[in-house]
Amino acid sequence: MGHKANFLCLLMTLFWSHYLAGQDKEIQFNIYFAHDQYTLETQQRTRLDSLLALPDKERYDLHINGFTNDIGSAQYNLELSRKRAEHVKMLMRSYTIISSIGQGELGGESASNRRVEIIFHPKSMHVGVAGELIEPPLMATPKIDLSQRFAMPKVGEKIALEGILFYPDQDVIMDLSKEVLEQLVSLLNAHRGLKFKIMGHICCGDPERPGMDVINTRTGQQDLSYARARSVYLYLLKKGIDRKRMRFMGMAYRFPTGQGDEFDRRVEIEITGINQDKDPAQISSERTTKIDSTEH
Repeated sequence: MGHKANFLCLLMTLFWSHYLAGQDKEIQFNIYFAHDQYTLETQQRTRLDSLLALPDKERYDLHINGFTNDIGSAQYNLELSRKRAEHVKMLMRSYTIISSIGQGELGGESASNRRVEIIFHPKSMHVGVAGELIEPPLMATPKIDLSQRFAMPKVGEKIALEGILFYPDQDVIMDLSKEVLEQLVSLLNAHRGLKFKIMGHICCGDPERPGMDVINTRTGQQDLSYARARSVYLYLLKKGIDRKRMRFMGMAYRFPTGQGDEFDRRVEIEITGINQDKDPAQISSERTTKIDSTEH
């Protein structure tokens, strides 16, 4: 984000902080989308960032409703509105989300109908409705710690990389995943003898055709599980992990967990080899210890 966008975000954050300070009222905040798109352009993302920068997030609930104009079929527009609501929901997971819904099309071709409404109110004002889905803040979930899974790695062991999130139906890793990815890089650097395979999995596949992947909407290719595994591979490669240690592949729907979509939609690594050669740092440490012991 450039300096201009940062400055705009700061001004908007100050505005919302002042506007909401000490007030128990409901407001509606609209985010607009380009034609036929469900990911936000820079200007709209900056507006959303101003809400993300607010303090005291635990005080508020968000209701998220997606809409489209009436260009296209009703079924297509309903799905597009759902994706818009889901995209905004994933960006706003530091708040409590209540019933993120794609509402379908609004009458007319106006650009103002291509939007997501964020209804923003203090939790004290919430009136429960039968069937509503409440999703607690993502940041409130226990911190993910991968270190125990790497304590005594074994060839063939599979390690689910919880906390690595992607934009809906895309291979683009969300910023919320950074902490877990950096933890993974640190662990792989500490265990330089490990070789591994990165495997992408999808949910909602066809049990009759488990090897059939789904569409990656960013590219239009039917390779989402493969593309997500590749995104993690490229991230690790960029962070200095040796390409000779790793490979990646898409598993499609071949290995459902039986625990539901949330668990089926995952990236995991499988340990494929353990090189017993000692790391240079370990050898250097042992040499120092040996020298110290002979001097005494």
